[in-house]
Amino acid sequence: MKSQSDTGVMNFAKSFKHLLDGVLWAVFLASVAALFLAHEDPFARDALCSQIKFCPEISNAKAWQKVIYDLAVGALVSLLFYVLVVRVPDYQKRQRIKKSLTKQYEYFREECIAITLMVSDGTFAWGFHRELMDQAKFKEYFQQPVGQGQDRWDAFQNKLDEYNLEALILKMEILRDEISFALNNVDIDDEQPFEFMKRLSHALFSMRNTTLGYDETKSFAAFLWSVLAGWDAVSGYRERDIIGDMIAAI
Repeated sequence: MKSQSDTGVMNFAKSFKHLLDGVLWAVFLASVAALFLAHEDPFARDALCSQIKFCPEISNAKAWQKVIYDLAVGALVSLLFYVLVVRVPDYQKRQRIKKSLTKQYEYFREECIAITLMVSDGTFAWGFHRELMDQAKFKEYFQQPVGQGQDRWDAFQNKLDEYNLEALILKMEILRDEISFALNNVDIDDEQPFEFMKRLSHALFSMRNTTLGYDETKSFAAFLWSVLAGWDAVSGYRERDIIGDMIAAI
């Protein structure tokens, strides 16, 4: 879990970014207004004066208008460069990382489903594992009884061997590496997806030393079931893939 210090730092950074955005928008709007009002052609000033019924006379008005006009142009050019050099690359980087993480998560689920099918059924028609990417369909299929008082998920847990266990752990480690990369390279403004992805990373990390055995396998299978079937111990089965939603919210 994140410490109070980490939470405070994140909240401060989020507030500062919102304040910075507000200042930048204010500078932009003020610069646009100054650009028109200080233009050598007084069309904007005349229109404003006609609306407010008041036009103050300023000594050396042309000189002041030139200074204000130049400052407005400089501010707008600076804002344009800031957007092009800082904000656009940052947005593109964020989108690339989100796209990569989304693909890796989909690949993780697809590969894990294929392994669970091989373990429980021995074989499956290629492409069927992709149909079970839908959490409701995965849940329905693996809750089907297969005899001897057990369902297909029970069969998976009972048949899981060391080779397939290691394969599943490897998939989890790869996904965790991708999550860690995203957390280290994307400034996540929203605390909820940040907290969630940190918890998911910790949960994946805790699975790395799983060995065959009733208690160990049961805990490992419970975590895998929560991801593939959308199970949550507090709220039950979810209608949406919470991990996918949190990745999209980064």
